[in-house]
Amino acid sequence: MKYLIIILSFLSFTFSTSSKQIGTITKIEYLEIKRKDSINVFWQGKYYLYRAGGISKYSKKEVLKNNLNSERGDLEFKPKNTKTEIIYKDYIKNEIFSKDLIGFRFFTIKDSLNIIKWDIKNKNKEILGYTCTLAESFFRGRTYQAWFTTQLIAGGPWKLDGLPGMILKADTKDGYISFEATKIVITKERVSKIDLANPYSSENKFYSWEEFKKKYKEKAIRMSKYNPADNTSFALPRIRMERYIDIDDLDYIIGRE
Repeated sequence: MKYLIIILSFLSFTFSTSSKQIGTITKIEYLEIKRKDSINVFWQGKYYLYRAGGISKYSKKEVLKNNLNSERGDLEFKPKNTKTEIIYKDYIKNEIFSKDLIGFRFFTIKDSLNIIKWDIKNKNKEILGYTCTLAESFFRGRTYQAWFTTQLIAGGPWKLDGLPGMILKADTKDGYISFEATKIVITKERVSKIDLANPYSSENKFYSWEEFKKKYKEKAIRMSKYNPADNTSFALPRIRMERYIDIDDLDYIIGRE
């Protein structure tokens, strides 16, 4: 009886430990496209979204096309740093982490996940075998149309989130950027096989979006001032993926659309 109890206790411990490591992982491959206008593509890349438990990790897998500097015509510099391309979401703590650039320096931004307010429409279509519903929102300078499905766990590419299902396709009305799921794989496996740890957990300083915008504007004004010593000045754009400087902000004139 004594040995039987020991064996049963061991099996119970092994089962509970394994069950904590095994979980449902949703892996979605997205094609992300940026356009100079509604037609001409200047950037294209493949991204992976991993969604497991209360965590989501969206990261770049492969660049398929990059004519960024020649097409944009504004200052665009990105030091080599794999973490800069990761959007990390913690649904339990309601937090989203990302990095963005001011001049030649990256800043880590911590937002609330509740940053987008959607208007769900009565319009449906099928994407990769899933029934999707249309939703629209104006988010930081651009109007998004997103197709989400309640047949998958909630989430989405980049910072797009906040709908009662997974966003499989999204694009802006101005044609600047689009996201589209090209492959979906749902498995049950050891979560430890995929690194779902927060890549920004060791950062010393986090900025809110408003703090980041303030620093961006200050840097933009400084860089736009003409320097007679080296005959240079730079114009930071008022908007890229997100609007950094408001349309009605007259403090920074250079780079205004």
